[in-house]
Amino acid sequence: MSARTWALVMDATRARILRRIDSVNGEEPVELVSKAGQKHLQAHMIPAQPPHPNGQPVAPVLKGDPVRDDMQDFAHQTLSYLDAHHRCDDFERLAIFASPAMLGTLLQALPAGLKRSVMMDGPLNLIALPEAELRARVRQLIHETDQTAASDRLTWRQRK
Repeated sequence: MSARTWALVMDATRARILRRIDSVNGEEPVELVSKAGQKHLQAHMIPAQPPHPNGQPVAPVLKGDPVRDDMQDFAHQTLSYLDAHHRCDDFERLAIFASPAMLGTLLQALPAGLKRSVMMDGPLNLIALPEAELRARVRQLIHETDQTAASDRLTWRQRK
């Protein structure tokens, strides 16, 4: 493993960023919680109009997909944080593990520079694992990917 690998573990409302995942003394994970507070969803839950004259509340008019919009906001917030650290050369490689719906949102929103650093991604929801177990599982997945990549390079060289 490279000495400069970070990992992002994320779902729709929470992100855990494991810095220096490949070092023995890895740093505590950075915990991000959606600051959006489901603002799009909340806006759709509150009636947009005053109650009808007969006293009945008026149902809100739903526009778009508020859950998706909140996920996109959180994805952009998290990726901005990572992109800033990547531009500061804090890490070379990034592994992404996210719930299936969030993974698609993240991959679509990745800035070009950060996208080049992604060495693996997977639709795994690991967010609830305790820290030590999370770090061990992520290390294992990265190690397996590195071993497969090394084996593939060797096989390609042998064929050449």
